[in-house]
Amino acid sequence: MGQNKQVQKDSPLYEQSTIILASSQNEKLVETEKEKRLALIDAWEENEKAKAQTKAYKELCSIESWENNTKTALELDLKKMEESLEVEKTEYSKKFKKKIPEIEKIAEAKREKIEKQKEQESIKVEKISEKLIATPNAYPPNTKTCGCF
Repeated sequence: MGQNKQVQKDSPLYEQSTIILASSQNEKLVETEKEKRLALIDAWEENEKAKAQTKAYKELCSIESWENNTKTALELDLKKMEESLEVEKTEYSKKFKKKIPEIEKIAEAKREKIEKQKEQESIKVEKISEKLIATPNAYPPNTKTCGCF
């Protein structure tokens, strides 16, 4: 009662079914290879992106480190300069404080000289005044520049 539906190896239908089966398996293999290839490409892409990110991160860290080191060095230079300027300021201040008494001494000597000159001038004027008082016709002085007047 049952029919035997098996295809015999010699029949053309067997050849067609094996070709279809083979092409179906081929398609599956091709599809599997394509998926493998795409998966490898995706993995490669992710790996390259990760490398690029790591490289960029390292470079950014390097730049930040350089920036911090440079700033620190500049701040140290600035502090050294400020300390040096403070020392110079102190030295100049000492020099000027030493010069103040010298200036006061010179000014006092000049004042004394002027006072002496004033006293001498006063004495000279007093002597001339006494002379004028002693000589009745001496003042006003007789100074004629022209003989006719």
